[in-house]
Amino acid sequence: MMTLNLLNTGGKRMLSEFETIPIEAIALSPEIMQQAIALSQNATNQWQTYLDAIAYLTICEWLHERSPNLDFAIDSEDITNHQANLHYLEVNGFTLYVLGTTPISGDMVEIPADILQPQNPISENNHNLSNTFIVIVEIYEEIEQALILGFSRHLQLVKHLADRMVDLKRDRLDDTYQLPLSLFTNEPERLLLYLQNLEPIKTLPIATITELPPVNITELILNTGLWLQEQLDEIAQNLAWHLLPTNYEPRYVPVMRSSGLRSPTQELEQIFSEVEQLNVKVPSSARAAYQDFQLGDRHLRLYATVWADGNYSTNLEANPEWSLLLVLGCQAIGEIPYGVRMQVRDQQKVLIDRQLDRKSQDLYLYACVTGDRTETFSVSISLPSGVMLTLPAFAFHPNPL
Repeated sequence: MMTLNLLNTGGKRMLSEFETIPIEAIALSPEIMQQAIALSQNATNQWQTYLDAIAYLTICEWLHERSPNLDFAIDSEDITNHQANLHYLEVNGFTLYVLGTTPISGDMVEIPADILQPQNPISENNHNLSNTFIVIVEIYEEIEQALILGFSRHLQLVKHLADRMVDLKRDRLDDTYQLPLSLFTNEPERLLLYLQNLEPIKTLPIATITELPPVNITELILNTGLWLQEQLDEIAQNLAWHLLPTNYEPRYVPVMRSSGLRSPTQELEQIFSEVEQLNVKVPSSARAAYQDFQLGDRHLRLYATVWADGNYSTNLEANPEWSLLLVLGCQAIGEIPYGVRMQVRDQQKVLIDRQLDRKSQDLYLYACVTGDRTETFSVSISLPSGVMLTLPAFAFHPNPL
């Protein structure tokens, strides 16, 4: 029987004893490792097929665990019979092209040349370029870990290839292109949001697809400007955000660390009283919403409160400043986990980075940012285990988008 030589890494870099991997890494189960070995037995390039098989199976397991409601199917019989395509995965009308790689030491990643050509192999599988994401999974085979390194729209990479064909380095032996990692989004939680909330573009002939303007997936935002009009946009509704009543009156009510569920409206009154002690004055015109969600084994709650200066409603051409107060807590009193972290970014950098210290008696993490109408703010929440959730960016537009 032919066996896979796991020492044959194709000249790729191995993990040294002095290196560490990110906490976001995914442990590879024995089943995945065994399936990957079996799937690569008859391959011409055993090592790359082995990496691709691990990456494919890892993404399948990750999608099932993180978002079991996503519409995708794996034919276990085809996988057992080694007939599965170890790159393409159909999810909610989108196509994921999954590529496995060994640990990357620089800021470039190798992509097979054939997948960057619109006519091959995408069109042969009748895939719409606009609905295809390329997902890079870094495999730490020797310690049985995998890391979702990043993802990118296929059209973005093809455009980059066309614009810089002269400058791109192509390995004629491996038939690959080296592309900058900066083209890939390194927050896999965003991929989940896109798969859950974006609508696939209707399949069109390849000739017409190339003439369509690219779809900007970064436009998946929460429009808080509508909150001031007692409205939620479709994205907020799909993500189960809830507007809170406007007739609240901040008042101080001591909260004890005991178990039990609590009313979001009553809790918000307590929160506003506490933030006043932090020199944050929430005006009566502010509007708040909250979202309950599960992160790992924790049931958390995020409050978002928005307000703007006075001229936004009377002068829509103006560019008012708007403020966003974010408060992270838990759905039951006293269960917010130590080490939970909340980061707030604008389009360029991290603005606020809060983490709950084990010695802290706080029940919440707070963050408050202010910007003009052109600015958006994204929020990432993570646990010490490495599980992370990145929300769609918060934006402020008084009119529906």
